[in-house]
Amino acid sequence: MINNFSLSPGNLPNLIAKLQQLDLSLGYVVTAKLKKQTRTLAQNNWARKYARDFGAHFGYDADFAYDMLMYKFNPIFKADPEGNEIRVGGSFSKLNTAEAAVVQDSMLRYGVENGFVFNDYE
Repeated sequence: MINNFSLSPGNLPNLIAKLQQLDLSLGYVVTAKLKKQTRTLAQNNWARKYARDFGAHFGYDADFAYDMLMYKFNPIFKADPEGNEIRVGGSFSKLNTAEAAVVQDSMLRYGVENGFVFNDYE
């Protein structure tokens, strides 16, 4: 049995070998799906550093600034007791790399529109 095999060019021969070991008279279903590329560690570090500097510029704590930016640019919605969808916060951790890049761009634009220019040269 083969479960949750993460395929890459380097381990394709390994997958083929595993498939060849299967008793094909039993019948199998094989499914392949694209692996979600979560945001990179560099993107996560950038977002934290941006929030820290953004917060310092406007007199906010780094965690508050991060939460506010996530709330604004990557909100999480939940249903209230009446079933209405409400904005409750935000998160960077569930984004893929492309989604994270869009949020980063939005954060940069928002900063510039409000007189903050991020200096990412440390």
